[in-house]
Amino acid sequence: MATLPGSRTRALWTLALFAAIQLADGALTAAGVAQFGARIEGNPLIHLAVDAAGVSVALVAAKLFAISCATVLHLHSRHLALALITLAYVIGAIVPWTFVLASAS
Repeated sequence: MATLPGSRTRALWTLALFAAIQLADGALTAAGVAQFGARIEGNPLIHLAVDAAGVSVALVAAKLFAISCATVLHLHSRHLALALITLAYVIGAIVPWTFVLASAS
């Protein structure tokens, strides 16, 4: 099993954490869209997909695509890149959604 550079830690955790963050982002996005409408979504592709196919279909498709791409990174031993993308999702999606949803309560 592959490990992170300079580490003995197995790198499968990067894929598992990415998938968990995707599920959290999907749930937070669904809550945000339910509360504020599709206009709250900052990603224009997701916004368009929500308008065209509905929230559930758009989010499931987007998250499955993201996890599929992450799996390709994992299989090509791009674990550091995957870990950095996961961190970017936390900073760019999870934290903002958390603040938006918490302030609306």
